[in-house]
Amino acid sequence: MNGFIKSVTTFILAIFTFMGIVSTPYSEPVDNYNGGDPFIVETEDGCYYTYTTGGGIDILKTESFDKIEVIDKKTVFWSGWNGTVGDIWAPEIHKIGDRWYIIAAALFDSSVVEKGTMPEAKEYKEHGDYYRYGFILESKTEDIFGEYEFKSIIAPDGLNNIDGTYLQKDGKLYYLCSAYVDVAYQCLYICEMENPYTLKKGAKAVMLSKPQYYWEKKGWKVNEGPAVLYNGDDMYIVYSASGFSSGGYCMGMLTYKGGDVADKSSWCKSPVRASYKNCIKGIYNAGHCSFLYRENGEIFMVYHGTPTRDFEASPRLTYIKPIEFAFGKPVLF
Repeated sequence: MNGFIKSVTTFILAIFTFMGIVSTPYSEPVDNYNGGDPFIVETEDGCYYTYTTGGGIDILKTESFDKIEVIDKKTVFWSGWNGTVGDIWAPEIHKIGDRWYIIAAALFDSSVVEKGTMPEAKEYKEHGDYYRYGFILESKTEDIFGEYEFKSIIAPDGLNNIDGTYLQKDGKLYYLCSAYVDVAYQCLYICEMENPYTLKKGAKAVMLSKPQYYWEKKGWKVNEGPAVLYNGDDMYIVYSASGFSSGGYCMGMLTYKGGDVADKSSWCKSPVRASYKNCIKGIYNAGHCSFLYRENGEIFMVYHGTPTRDFEASPRLTYIKPIEFAFGKPVLF
């Protein structure tokens, strides 16, 4: 009964907060200047923050997870290295074992990589996305601010892909990403890994979700920016949908039902948006989230949004919000 009352209370407070009836300290951006595809990780010696700059990968040490005041900064990768020619997007920093791994995506020189595969393409179209892939960096030591080594380009089944992240389940590691089907037609794929920078030999890329609802097709058809949310034995994939500049950018969610995570039937896709713009708070185009797990058990969603409806007129800024659960489901709005 207590759990039921807590769920009802959480749900009502979430609705009131969304409507602007209840204010929270999380209505304002934690970074007032930057924030495209933000990612925050908290360690014993501090908080570290990264986001899309386009020209490289920066790691910023900050005062705290909810106060982005930069204490130190290090650039660990530049466009032009290892065959990349630009569009360094959506870096994420993960600790696996005693090393740090950075996943990001880039546009590569066509003379360095093979042209990628775009299944279901109705006609051949020559464009740069055929050379866009995920890649992995590995730290040389346990120091997150230390040196990094370029380990690999990741292309499950030859798919062009962006927004890669890790999913861990039952001692296995998976690469989860947004892969291209046709020009700007993106779907969520998963593929088992041998180690943090190598796909398992023979493992197939499995499509978990494709744009099918109206709120996933505004501007153009998109499922991108997957992030894994763990809550005990429960697991969810929160992703972004619709064109990022369409005014309809939002978030959807898959719920794990059990079984093989690399099987589409193991996931249940919500037919309604999990999160959307908040006109009262002045947060628009909310999307591309990640999750910060704190030692005290708190979970925060880190995401970007714009302070105006017009994407072109305002920058993407970093926001955070605490995640609560009601009736066993995460409340994201």
